[in-house]
Amino acid sequence: YSPPSIRITILPFSLSSTSPWPPPSCGPGQSWAVKVQNGDSNSEDLGLIADKVPFRNQGQIGQLAGHFLLCSLRPGSGVGFWRKSAEPGDVLAAHPHVLWYSKDRVLIRSKRSVAFNDPRYPEQWHLHNDVNRGMDINVTGLWERNITGRGVTVVVVDDGVEHTHQDIQPNYSPEGSYDLNSNDPDPMPHPDAHSDNHHGTRCAGEIAAVPNNSFCAVGVAYGSKVAGIRVLDGPLTDSLEAIAFNKHYQVNDIYSCSWGPDDDGHTVDGPHPLGKAALQHGVIAGRRGFGSIFVVASGNGGQYNDNCNYDGYANSIYTITIGAVDEKGRMPFYAEECASMLAVTFSSGGNKLRSIVTSDWSMQRGTGCTEGHTGTSAAAPLAAGMVALMLQVRPCLTWRDVQHIIAFTATKCDSSADWRVNGAGFHHSHQHGFGLLNAWRLVNAAKVWESVPFLLSYQSPLIQEAVSIETYPDELIRTWNVTSDDLKDSGMRTLEHVAVTVTITHPCRGNVELVLVCPSGMASVIGARRAIDRDTGGYQDWTFSTVRCWGEKAEGQYKLRISDHILKQWKLSLYGSSMTYIEVKDRQRLVKDAMSGKYLDDSFSPPCPPGLDVPPEIVSPFTSNSLRFLLLLGCFALFWSIYCTLEVTLAHVDFRGLLCLGRRRRGRARGRRSRQERDGPEVLVVAMDRSGSPGRNYRPCWTPTPICRF
Repeated sequence: YSPPSIRITILPFSLSSTSPWPPPSCGPGQSWAVKVQNGDSNSEDLGLIADKVPFRNQGQIGQLAGHFLLCSLRPGSGVGFWRKSAEPGDVLAAHPHVLWYSKDRVLIRSKRSVAFNDPRYPEQWHLHNDVNRGMDINVTGLWERNITGRGVTVVVVDDGVEHTHQDIQPNYSPEGSYDLNSNDPDPMPHPDAHSDNHHGTRCAGEIAAVPNNSFCAVGVAYGSKVAGIRVLDGPLTDSLEAIAFNKHYQVNDIYSCSWGPDDDGHTVDGPHPLGKAALQHGVIAGRRGFGSIFVVASGNGGQYNDNCNYDGYANSIYTITIGAVDEKGRMPFYAEECASMLAVTFSSGGNKLRSIVTSDWSMQRGTGCTEGHTGTSAAAPLAAGMVALMLQVRPCLTWRDVQHIIAFTATKCDSSADWRVNGAGFHHSHQHGFGLLNAWRLVNAAKVWESVPFLLSYQSPLIQEAVSIETYPDELIRTWNVTSDDLKDSGMRTLEHVAVTVTITHPCRGNVELVLVCPSGMASVIGARRAIDRDTGGYQDWTFSTVRCWGEKAEGQYKLRISDHILKQWKLSLYGSSMTYIEVKDRQRLVKDAMSGKYLDDSFSPPCPPGLDVPPEIVSPFTSNSLRFLLLLGCFALFWSIYCTLEVTLAHVDFRGLLCLGRRRRGRARGRRSRQERDGPEVLVVAMDRSGSPGRNYRPCWTPTPICRF
């Protein structure tokens, strides 16, 4: 093949031209990318190849020096020397200064958006909100990076989980499940008269409903495993609750608890001694030494002016308390306020606002899918699912790491809320905690997070007062100064939780208000007034807590303001770490830097510390049937011992009677040798009590007694 002779000419071309690029005349298949030896677009080696095929130079391709886009001109374009005999590719191949060329093709590319064939997925506004932009949990970008909760197990502690449901079965974990109501391994809910036992199944679907099965909806952590502990379908005792909090705690990572005491505006209740001990044990020994993560719902008593600081589960330092906002980011009518609120996420609202679409049970009137999951019961599982996403990218996060990351990443919502910025720069409101959970922010922060130092604590002495409090609006102010010497032994520098335990008498408990002021001046309403709480018992050793002083310096003066009646005693408790104020600010900058997502796409991650070395979960060697057999055996042994005791007693009485009769007969034989000479000294038969001394009614057997009369 002999290349044709080629003459290069240049058509005028301005790189600063404002005409469309490529121009409309250069249609698909008519543009060619070339790389030339001389990168100057005005050289004689580039321009119009007039003898064979005309090209128009469209300019340099981006920032690639020496790379140009040429557009082959069609007949009628104003160039009169079009030759049909020459093909553009042949001309470029023959040109001595063209190092490389390629026909510019139209590439087929699709946006990396997530699309599922689950029919109700488009209605899951909490996952992707097309109506109110930004009012969703911002999770789809994580799914695109295959962050779906893989390797994490979330257990729903509730009224059971229908694990055969097609949205749940592929992700079901039988190893983490149990039925404490029926005492068997199957947590399947039981149909009831009111068709109420669908609650746990709905929560499980929110967390881990599988995608692309052409049914219902999708879970926020659809790559995670979900387990069920059935405990709410029957009487709940302190011991049963304690078992639930620690059940399979080396299998289950996160415990989702969408329940609590009655939200009636006058109940003060929470975990009792065993439940408290189980929560504390779980955060220490659970999850292979990194601590079980307990996510609890803040409560639905807002219409009764209830407050989640009267709920001991929400008020605990060991839990993550989650409230609710509607699809517009506002506080719904049922939501409760409290100073211990950590964050909020989406759930149902008022009239004409959408609820949560999730899986549902298929028993009784259930269809397997619902658009009516509501309340903080729907918010807590969403939060649990987001924590599962965090644990996928950073499995060694401790329970306190998760609390910290929530405080560092939650965003403000609802401008009408009473937001306050504390001394460490964290914003908090009694309505929304530190703000709205954002899955993208949570996971990006988790990827770069280094574990916080060990939990430290300080407690003041129990201060006994018996001081009368003036009637509202007057108030009693009590202060306690925490010095550097007080904190020297523990090493605490910055705060996490602050708690106050009080005993107050009052004939109408709902009139009492308690406000705690930290050294920075940050105030927390730890005990709010409740109009319908008319209990006459006051507060007996009840602990109120707040997270509003998070990250602040622990040293300083704390003020407790109380309105109405008699304060009998109180105690201040501080929980925090050895992190300095400067270290807290450094972490805030680190988290802000990570929000771009640049760390998600690489293998960067701080090294994981080892988990706490704890013994393996202790399993009872006895089955329930074995225990029943041992109980029956014990009862049999008791009755047998009673029988033997009676037998011995009656035999002893008969023996004494025979002995006395024999002695009378010996007395009649006067001519015989004396009894002492023949038998030796007389032996007395004496009734002994359990101490080994003669009984009170002891008589020698030769003395006339009723049992010796014949």
